[in-house]
Amino acid sequence: MKKIAFLLLLSFFLPISQAQEKVPNLGEKVCALWTAVSDRAKTHPEVREQLVMMDWWALGYLKGMATQYAFAEKIDNPLTKLRDGEDQNWMLAFCRINPKKTIADAALELLKVLDSRS
Repeated sequence: MKKIAFLLLLSFFLPISQAQEKVPNLGEKVCALWTAVSDRAKTHPEVREQLVMMDWWALGYLKGMATQYAFAEKIDNPLTKLRDGEDQNWMLAFCRINPKKTIADAALELLKVLDSRS
């Protein structure tokens, strides 16, 4: 118990700027970046790690927003209406059509589409 209290206390003294440097906010990035990395990863293996990070960020954001939306609206989670492999594919397709939108915009648009499904 003392170790946990110490770690909690220590976390209050860590500089916030260091934490922000380690976890990028990809939601503010424009869709064109994600699609460019996706295309480049097909022929450049060294870029695949960056694509995996971006994909996982997008999926995590999507799941977090869906959970919050479902909780706030007191409805079933819209992600239950996803078809196999639709999440990333839909968001990347949205980004190709809307390169100036953000990755977060793509996730929110997908939630709207899913919510409209019966």
